[in-house]
Amino acid sequence: MNGNREKERYSHNKLLKLEFDADRHFYGSSRDVSLTGLFFVPEEAEWAVSVGEKGTLHLTSGDDTHLFACQVMRKTAEGLALQITDHPARFGMAISHDVFHSLLTKMRDKEKEKEG
Repeated sequence: MNGNREKERYSHNKLLKLEFDADRHFYGSSRDVSLTGLFFVPEEAEWAVSVGEKGTLHLTSGDDTHLFACQVMRKTAEGLALQITDHPARFGMAISHDVFHSLLTKMRDKEKEKEG
């Protein structure tokens, strides 16, 4: 465990979409992923989001896009700590699948470089 964290965090950098309503959404990347949430780093310089707000996190893995209800738990100058509020087990599986898919793609790319 890390300090007073309930779940251990892992390094993961993935392009994501965080949607609060039809007119307000942000693109960014993940950082410090756990089984129940992640730290979201927005691409935009200006983002008006408050602690406690609920939204939907869009995670694309391969050809699939998974949607997860989430809540902003903490806000810093760097980004937002998000907690997955429904189906955290499905979130954990999607993250695991994405990590595996990324590793497999990198391995295939290395094999192609050796062949080429």
